[in-house]
Amino acid sequence: MIANNDANKFAFDSFVTAFAPRNEHMLDQYFASDLILLNHSVSKQFDLNDLKSRLPNIHKKYQDLKSEIKDIIVANARIAFHVKQNAFYVPDNKYVTLDVMNLYKLSNGKVKEWQIWFNQANSDEASANAS
Repeated sequence: MIANNDANKFAFDSFVTAFAPRNEHMLDQYFASDLILLNHSVSKQFDLNDLKSRLPNIHKKYQDLKSEIKDIIVANARIAFHVKQNAFYVPDNKYVTLDVMNLYKLSNGKVKEWQIWFNQANSDEASANAS
């Protein structure tokens, strides 16, 4: 069983810190080598190597990314958490807001299964502030 404070730190460190540019080396610290990643937003399944290979492209698309964990629920070896993100989305040349729902299933202190859902919308407020 993982405590709420520990889960909040784990969620932030694994989802925000480890995915920041130049922190890719941290992924092995949080994710099992046999990770199963189910990205429901694009209806695909990935493994840890797929995830690592896609990160440079994600960093190119989403710049100046800011993340905040809004809600977290912990039960046994599972952590569910909601993240609100804001970034400059290069392909559309606009600021966007992402609502991201994550469900981690832990094994031996690492994420063994990760289910993720996200929704991306233009951020009118961020675009207005950039003008």
